[in-house]
Amino acid sequence: MRRLAAVLIVLLVLATGLAVSADFLIDRSDLKSDVIAAVKRQTGRDLAMARFSVGILPWPSVSAHEVAFSDIGGEPNVPMLQARDIRASIALIPLLWREIRLENVTLQRGAVMLHRDEAGQANWDFHAQPTEKGTGQAEPSHPAARWSLKIGSAKLDRMAFSLDDRFAHHGGSVSIDHAEFDGLASSAPYLDIHGMRGETPFRVNGHIGPLSLFQGANPPWALSLGATLGKEGKQQDWLNFDGQVSDMRHMRGFSGVLRGEMASLKDIETLFPNANMPSVTGFGGEIGVFDADPQGKTPKLDLSRLGVNHLHLHLDSAPSWHGVSVSALHADAETLSSALTVTATLRGPMPALAVQGAFGTLAQAGTSWQTALETPLAVSVDLREAARLGKTEGLHGHISGLIGASETALSLDGGADTLPVRQSALHEVTLKGGFERDGSGKISFKALTLNSHEAAAVLDATAQNAAQPEIEGKLHFQHLDLDALAALWTKPKAEQATAPAVPALPNPVASLTAPHQATPSDGNASPADVPAGQVAHPAVPVNGGFSWSRLASQGRANLDIAADTVRFNAADYTGISAQARLETGRLTLDSVKGSGNGMTLSGKAVYDVSVKPASLTLSLTSFLFPATLAQNLLAMPGFFRGPLMLVGQLEARGDTREALIASLNGHLGLSMVGGSIATGPLGPYLGDSARALLPHGDLSVRCLGLHASFTDGHAQFDTLGMEAGALSLSGHGNYGLVDRTLDLHLLPRIGIAGTGASTPVLVTGTLEAPKAQQEASSGGRFEVTIGGSEPDTCPAVLEAARENLPGEAAPERKKHNKAAELLHGLGLLH
Repeated sequence: MRRLAAVLIVLLVLATGLAVSADFLIDRSDLKSDVIAAVKRQTGRDLAMARFSVGILPWPSVSAHEVAFSDIGGEPNVPMLQARDIRASIALIPLLWREIRLENVTLQRGAVMLHRDEAGQANWDFHAQPTEKGTGQAEPSHPAARWSLKIGSAKLDRMAFSLDDRFAHHGGSVSIDHAEFDGLASSAPYLDIHGMRGETPFRVNGHIGPLSLFQGANPPWALSLGATLGKEGKQQDWLNFDGQVSDMRHMRGFSGVLRGEMASLKDIETLFPNANMPSVTGFGGEIGVFDADPQGKTPKLDLSRLGVNHLHLHLDSAPSWHGVSVSALHADAETLSSALTVTATLRGPMPALAVQGAFGTLAQAGTSWQTALETPLAVSVDLREAARLGKTEGLHGHISGLIGASETALSLDGGADTLPVRQSALHEVTLKGGFERDGSGKISFKALTLNSHEAAAVLDATAQNAAQPEIEGKLHFQHLDLDALAALWTKPKAEQATAPAVPALPNPVASLTAPHQATPSDGNASPADVPAGQVAHPAVPVNGGFSWSRLASQGRANLDIAADTVRFNAADYTGISAQARLETGRLTLDSVKGSGNGMTLSGKAVYDVSVKPASLTLSLTSFLFPATLAQNLLAMPGFFRGPLMLVGQLEARGDTREALIASLNGHLGLSMVGGSIATGPLGPYLGDSARALLPHGDLSVRCLGLHASFTDGHAQFDTLGMEAGALSLSGHGNYGLVDRTLDLHLLPRIGIAGTGASTPVLVTGTLEAPKAQQEASSGGRFEVTIGGSEPDTCPAVLEAARENLPGEAAPERKKHNKAAELLHGLGLLH
């Protein structure tokens, strides 16, 4: 033991002596100069440091303080890299061949700034200085040997990285808490990076290709990288890639397998705030990718170069598109020759649909993708109501054919036992037809046939989205039962409960009335030139997507509508036809014809925005219209239900709804036989006394007639008459079309037990808040009339409202049950 201790003491003294002597013998300034010169030769950049020191024990090492590595052009004030401290160990063996290999290079508290300009010149591209040739001068007696500099491994501690890539339009910054890089001089360096982007942690680790790429070389790169995003847990996002790139500098010849799971694609925006990712959740799976254009025919890296040799992808949900959302989507293809199958659930206005489709083979789908669908792709898609999978009933459909950029041809065959349509429904529905699109963009619907208990129709139509959009078509109904579809005209109860007191209807045909505003693309004006209170509508490019507003203002359309039989209010109407035409801003509904129930239907409407201000003309002689739909369009309370017969001539001018109403001129008569009237909204117009005697619920309308003249924003009612159950009403008055004010003089009469009572009522206020009070006679007295005869006023009321045109007569009065009417009047029977 004593001898061993003596030997150790001797060795320690010798080592200490060597360290001390080395400290005196090593010229730090020369070594610092050699390091700076080696960096200059191999990168063409300048390296500056405030303090440089060398250590021998426990192993050779160097350290530097306040280090800066210059950027392109060598500007000292804008370094590419700067760090407060850099430490490194020197490998001993490489010194034998004059190579300074730094191991465990540690950079602390610094920053790395990477950038690339618009021309593609990047500051991470280094260029070694050329070797100087001899000049013929005398060689020094002791030529200096040159040293090379390499880094074997490195660590980062609290470093900041920023990227400003103007060539690829990318940028951003991250902070690195800790990072390790091993085997940097080998062909497969290893890295492990822990960093933060804002408040979100991330990690990247794995093997990459040789770093000689940064010195101008272009070796193949083998990659095996994994990444995580977010805090550890079940919802942590992860991504792995295993593959290679044969030409890394130009991103050519890539291939590999990408696997991962992401709770939401929006998570990417924590790293790349401008990525603008869609709100896709539960996205993940595996996809094999390769470079479909490795020879460089496509100059840039884009999705058209992305080939796929197998895939298994899924997502939980995706954002809705035109009101339809996708969930539980799976896309699978095992090999290039396997069929590309897609399953998903679609949710929208209709019942949820389970979709299962095949889109050719994976190779065919890839070819169509890479050629932007110039190579057509065969598709076959089955749809079925998700809640009734495995059952024969329920909504179902099949779509098959070819889709392509130059030609698309699809056939549809579907049906449903019940198909909801708003508050109504179609029963025993079948739908068949074809859809085609040619190379010019012309779209055709071929014999699109609908059959159900409520309607049977065939549509043939074409649409062309050219410089002047065009639509041509014919819609023919074999039968149409509007009574069975009456709920279509009724406002949903939820909408009725939340409807504002003052209606805010959109301007009529908003796309027509909106004036075109020049945009910067027009070369005429900027958004600042748009007058206050108006909205700028950008011009739609000719080859852009279809636009209804452009069709309305610039295009033309022609739709012929015909119906063999229309059932409305328990009556059949035959020979119904109409023609809708649009010609550069002039919309015409013409040739409205039909007959039934003792009347001939006829009408015409013209709305023209090719003139300023726009003009509206209505000619009705006569025309049937659902009362509930009319009241909805006019934002009126839901008084009536049934068929309104409209007769009259109206004209108006204006570019807004308010202007059209204020300029309304002409005359209009409304009449109704049958149908019903709700006593609830009607009661406030009759006064407290009359309202108290009205039964609850609806009254059957025997006849209803209104006739008014319109001028200067007012409606002058010369005829107001109605008979519904025990209630009869007559009167006249005024209605303000702009301020919605009332000045009505009514005489309601309530029949009780074969007799009746009436008193004049003055109604003021507004349509939404009427104020009814008993009206005094010319002598200032308030009168109540009880008993007396009850003449039949329906024929005269209907004649005045119909302007002497023929129409359905009022039915005969029902016989009175005096006891029942008395109980109704006392509120004991409802």
